[in-house]
Amino acid sequence: MRWLVAAAALTLVAACDGSGVEVNGVDVGEPGDYTVEIRASDIEQTYLIMTPDGRTVGARAAEGASALMDGTRAQALAAEEPPRNDEAVPEVMSLRVPGFEMTIGGTEDHDNGENGQVAMSIGGGRQNVVVHADEGGPGEADDRAYVRISGMNEEAVREFIAEADELSPSVQAQLLTELGLE
Repeated sequence: MRWLVAAAALTLVAACDGSGVEVNGVDVGEPGDYTVEIRASDIEQTYLIMTPDGRTVGARAAEGASALMDGTRAQALAAEEPPRNDEAVPEVMSLRVPGFEMTIGGTEDHDNGENGQVAMSIGGGRQNVVVHADEGGPGEADDRAYVRISGMNEEAVREFIAEADELSPSVQAQLLTELGLE
């Protein structure tokens, strides 16, 4: 959980100096109308991008292969609740100032060792970043993560897709085409 607190501090510094918020090195840009969701486990990553006109475009990556999702499946998956642990996560840190709000909650350890759950929300305006990470039990097989970034503009979505290393260049190009951002 220490890495998350450090990342939150860096995010706060970025927000205070007027620059954009970064997630995995990608600036979420000036406020826009796109929403990106990433659902990941040890074996699979799913990327969903919701457009301002209500469409959902998605892609999946697993075992070194990636593919564009069928539009109906992407829409149905976006409507499902994200896979998260339903345990309440105690709040560890909170900062609220006009136009900006950040809360971090988490547990550092479960009974069986170095495992825990983290929930982080950054927002307060048109942009919002929500992160849920659940380290599950021993080992990595049941680790899960969910990230939702709302309020992204077109340039931020293009950059996000380009930085999605798990997706092949052809799938990245297909996503851009489906979104009309090529």
